[in-house]
Amino acid sequence: MKVFLKGLNSCAMRRGKLQQYRIFLETNGHTLTDNPTESDAILIWTCAYRSDVRDNSLAEIVRYQEIYAAELIVAGCLPDIDHMRLDKVFEGKVISWRQDSQKMETFFGTGVCSLNSISPLYTEERLCDNAEQYRRNNPDKDVMFHDQFTKLVISEGCGHDCAYCSEKLMFPAYRSFSEEKLVAACRTMIEQQGHYEIVLLADSLGEYGKDTGSTLPILIKKLIDIHPKVKVALNNLNPSDFIKYLDEMRAFLEKGVIRHLNLPIQSASERVLRLMNRTYTNKDIDMIFTLLNDIGFKELDTHIIAGFPGETEEDFEETIQFILQHKPKYVLASQYMKAPQMPSTALLDNIDKATVCGRIERFLSSMEEHGIICNAEGGDIMATRLCRLNNSLSEK
Repeated sequence: MKVFLKGLNSCAMRRGKLQQYRIFLETNGHTLTDNPTESDAILIWTCAYRSDVRDNSLAEIVRYQEIYAAELIVAGCLPDIDHMRLDKVFEGKVISWRQDSQKMETFFGTGVCSLNSISPLYTEERLCDNAEQYRRNNPDKDVMFHDQFTKLVISEGCGHDCAYCSEKLMFPAYRSFSEEKLVAACRTMIEQQGHYEIVLLADSLGEYGKDTGSTLPILIKKLIDIHPKVKVALNNLNPSDFIKYLDEMRAFLEKGVIRHLNLPIQSASERVLRLMNRTYTNKDIDMIFTLLNDIGFKELDTHIIAGFPGETEEDFEETIQFILQHKPKYVLASQYMKAPQMPSTALLDNIDKATVCGRIERFLSSMEEHGIICNAEGGDIMATRLCRLNNSLSEK
């Protein structure tokens, strides 16, 4: 069977799942094609962590059904996050992440190997030196900030219980990947490329090792011991996990071995953080960001959510002022998305769409005025990204 595999994933972590699917299909005798017109089946990995990418996945499912004759199979995040919206536009075969091994074998046959027998460990070499410059020179390529680094996915799943997180609906059980295999894979990539900047990727980075007896600082120490030039970028580190390893993180920062840090705060309002079930306080994140500022660490980005149920104008203004005070380099600003089955869905005081959009616009304006890069939902950065993502004939 000829299969066209398409990733609509907005995060780098899901490339590992697409790699598993590729290996499974090719090992079991199927042929992957870059041309959906020539395929017998089209397998789409959807994304739905927030409303704009969810709606993009739904629109692409409709488009693929209208244009191509091949059988469409929908996988990824959307089936578990919002199956009701999916059911309205699609009646075909669906592969949810938690059932993907069984479903892949049902739809494509078992053949030589099962999906579960394929290692989930995923590494990817650096694509470019500067993602922004690369995008200018290659406007048709879907290139992310993380493509400036050698990528190392260290775990999957998340043990935190944030009230709004739609991704919890589709994550499999938490598991850390083998410390020894990660270090060996990283060493091999360094030897092959001569590139020493590694981004550690995970759905919940700071929980690494909780199921194996290791920790994130232990892994980092082993990685930087590979070569004196090695530096690490840390993606999706919950502030509570930064605090848990505060002494180690401070030491890494002072030694200059942390190249970049993504530390999503979601809100700076104490009241909203409690509603979100985020396990840190305003004082906690102020302490962390002040530490980073005092050290002179500039390669920092964060995420915020606008319009969480019950959020007041004062709450949101507190978040704006926190960001302006601490000046991270980049902020991802998302509108709150109601996800079925999540605790936040039961909260009262939902905020109307116009008000939420107004807060996002105000946030974007404030960031631009102060020279902070802001990727806001409904803004040009994400719109351009989705266009490149949709038009690319591969998942990279």
